[in-house]
Amino acid sequence: MQNQQIEKKTTAGKSSRRGFWAVIVVIVVLIPITIGISWYLGDRKYYIASVLIMIYSMIPFFLSFEHRKPQPRELMTLAVMCAIAVVSRAIFIAVPHFKPMGAVVMITAMAFGPQAGFMTGALSMLISDIIFGQGPWTPWQMFSFGMIGFASGLMAKAGILSEKRPVANAVIGFLMILCFAGPILDTSTVFTMMQMPGLDAAAIYLAGIPVNAIHGSAVALGMLLLTKPMMEKLDRIKLKYGMMES
Repeated sequence: MQNQQIEKKTTAGKSSRRGFWAVIVVIVVLIPITIGISWYLGDRKYYIASVLIMIYSMIPFFLSFEHRKPQPRELMTLAVMCAIAVVSRAIFIAVPHFKPMGAVVMITAMAFGPQAGFMTGALSMLISDIIFGQGPWTPWQMFSFGMIGFASGLMAKAGILSEKRPVANAVIGFLMILCFAGPILDTSTVFTMMQMPGLDAAAIYLAGIPVNAIHGSAVALGMLLLTKPMMEKLDRIKLKYGMMES
């Protein structure tokens, strides 16, 4: 029995590492190449890029289950988290830039790991853009929020993000948007408007600071209010069904 448990843990570790390195390949190689080709081809190639990034985001998650298929309840739970993330963005449609969706992505990553966080972030942004409108910015949004999920999962494993540290979680959520996701989205604006005469990239980044600050504040508030109650429920689900154990 003890040998079986050791073997199971070893297998789970190998599967997790495979999923981790798959995310690295997706982030460093596949997504930048896809976004670059999409931008170069122009027109409406961003639809193809968005679908490809959606597929890329699923690969690391499924690689985490090397010797078994994900259980339906695991996929259903992540589907529900994606739905909550989409709703958290949609209900504030009338409030400019105030979108707490990143908090739901971060909490999902804290509960289920970086691979699940990456997939939830990318898919939630793709689906919510059906409401807000899709365009050349959509692949960039999927990339940035997938990265938020991946980074949050890593920070949770390292103990940096924890349901016992709500204020620290809020600060990290704010900085993730202001210093990371926001500048990525500002870069998409620079590329989209590159053909315009007299374009000043620095002005675009400066104009994005207050927008990113409002967005970051929404995520910080979401982390402050939602982390503890959502993590308690997700932890109970994980314990009851033995979920996300490869």
